[in-house]
Amino acid sequence: MKITIIDDDPDIIEAISLILGGAGHSVISSPAGVNAISLIRKKRPDLIITDLVMAEMDGLELCREIRKDKLLANTKIIMISARTDEMWKEKARSAGADGYIEKPIDTATFVKDVETISAL
Repeated sequence: MKITIIDDDPDIIEAISLILGGAGHSVISSPAGVNAISLIRKKRPDLIITDLVMAEMDGLELCREIRKDKLLANTKIIMISARTDEMWKEKARSAGADGYIEKPIDTATFVKDVETISAL
């Protein structure tokens, strides 16, 4: 699966890239939401994993922007965040996210969780 990771924390990008790459997925990343949009449109990933809270453009805005693009209609989006309130999960769903994974990620189940959400 072609996966794009969007997060403003390079350590999170590196960790997720290693976990998913080790599971056989093709992974690219971008540290910022605005720059990520052009990368996503160019690469057309199967799945986007984005942080909820980012400085330049948050994950909700990024998700809404991606959902406007008809060429990316089948792209799955997973929001990741340390925010655990149900309100944030609902905001992510309303913005068009297909799933929500809480940080810190559980490395033992992360790949399975990602693959399950992307199969929906």
